[in-house]
Amino acid sequence: MGKEARIALAGGGGAEDSRLLDEVFASWIGSQGRLLYLPIALRGIRSFESCLEWITTTFAPLNITRIAMWADLTEHQADELEEFDAIYIGGGNTYSLLAELIESGFDRHLKTYAQSGGIIYGGSAGAVVLGKDIRTVTYMDRNNIGLAEVNCLNLAKDHSILPHYQPEMDKLIAEFAQNYRRPVLGIPERSGVVIESDQMRTVGFEPSYRFDEQGKSEV
Repeated sequence: MGKEARIALAGGGGAEDSRLLDEVFASWIGSQGRLLYLPIALRGIRSFESCLEWITTTFAPLNITRIAMWADLTEHQADELEEFDAIYIGGGNTYSLLAELIESGFDRHLKTYAQSGGIIYGGSAGAVVLGKDIRTVTYMDRNNIGLAEVNCLNLAKDHSILPHYQPEMDKLIAEFAQNYRRPVLGIPERSGVVIESDQMRTVGFEPSYRFDEQGKSEV
């Protein structure tokens, strides 16, 4: 048996909102660990220089300073992932993110990385693509590129992910869980969910929720 992946799913708030989750993630990496940052969901939304500045200032207090950023996956090979102790997939537009991962083949490479015991953090859109199905974000994200693919990387125990969760979304999420017969994790901005040793738990300032055909429960 290989090592099990460790997955962190953030609800999409700011650095202070995700602090408790970031601390867990940093503890997995260790102060000598190397972190790969993928900001590609923000292509055309924010400059990648400002993205690198943001992640650097977010993780410096947690002693994570060895950070590399890849802004274009076509320039990289799958075996380069082996150099990194963890990967951080940032937020932005979920559709363009999934499209770039598929077109570059890095959807498969990231799955392989996880299956060999890798550590992956997804923030907002990054969390959604680590789940099962992109359709959880149809009402909050624009599919300007006309992406038809709905399946994501499925690294969250067959759950689909809904970041920026608020209680008024409950009816929409319940309908999704019923219609697609697929459990959903609703993760608020001030929280996150970690998947480690086959266990799933909330890490954050607010509860996260699991929705399935039976209803809603706390993670």
